[in-house]
Amino acid sequence: MNNYTVDSNLQKLIPYFSLGLIILIVLQISLGASIRLTGSGLSCPDWPLCYGLWIPLKSKLLLISDLNYEYYQVMLEWLHRLNAALLIVPVTLFVCIAIMLINKTKKIKYIASLTLFVLMMQGLMGGFTVFDKNSPWSVAVHLGLALILLFLVIKIHLFSKNIIFEQINTVPKDNIYIFITTIIFVYFTMLMGAIVSKSGSSLACDLWPLCSSDNMSILQINKLIHIVHRALALISAFFVLWSCIVLSKLKIKYISSLRFLIIIVLFMQIFMGAMVIFFELNILIAMIHQILAVILFIMLSTIIWISLDINNKLK
Repeated sequence: MNNYTVDSNLQKLIPYFSLGLIILIVLQISLGASIRLTGSGLSCPDWPLCYGLWIPLKSKLLLISDLNYEYYQVMLEWLHRLNAALLIVPVTLFVCIAIMLINKTKKIKYIASLTLFVLMMQGLMGGFTVFDKNSPWSVAVHLGLALILLFLVIKIHLFSKNIIFEQINTVPKDNIYIFITTIIFVYFTMLMGAIVSKSGSSLACDLWPLCSSDNMSILQINKLIHIVHRALALISAFFVLWSCIVLSKLKIKYISSLRFLIIIVLFMQIFMGAMVIFFELNILIAMIHQILAVILFIMLSTIIWISLDINNKLK
């Protein structure tokens, strides 16, 4: 088998593996959310093992006298680690190394190298969150790195698809700046959501859209954390809608039609945020709230990368 055949086979595999990697990262973020919501972050107190075990079997955990968690909590944390170690790490290594071997484009090689660096930092941060007793800031940084990894892998996937754009004009830089500003606000809103959840501030504001009937209590730290999250969410919603208006004028193949789905997801997200309060942090509703935010992040990432790609090809 010659080098051309090997390169051709790798080229065909990368789109499937990169798409699979996106799904795995979304699953990992969702598992992380379920761990936060169920208070399972320290159910495995050591790292990379879990109570000194590679596989925390229930029969062995029953022998541990100071086990303060339910078995499902331990399994959630263990599955979170398992998905990272046995699926995300090897698939990311394969996709990044393959794309660096068969492509001569410097930019995509840089993206692949940066992806590997973020993956390494994410692994280290995962261990640090355990040693730091799952503090709100370390959990937020851990989520932030996962979102950056997702952002980069989306670029690799789009590049591997080799989409042909029937675009005559470039996307104005001002419009791209709006898209980037939007995803930055969505990004920090998601990080603040993790801090809200981990700091026990989810129900610090017991009303919606107002915070509390007790206005004098808004200076409490938990209420301030919650209010900052809502303020970021409001700004994010404004920029998301602005981005949709911009998209309606651009009429770009593949992404202009995304504006309808973005608007639907945005209003579903707002509705679920309110339901989290009304149903007093129902875990299922809170999980949907998190997943919708990730879907919104993926769509915005796609818009940014395709807009940049159009401009690069039409230079």
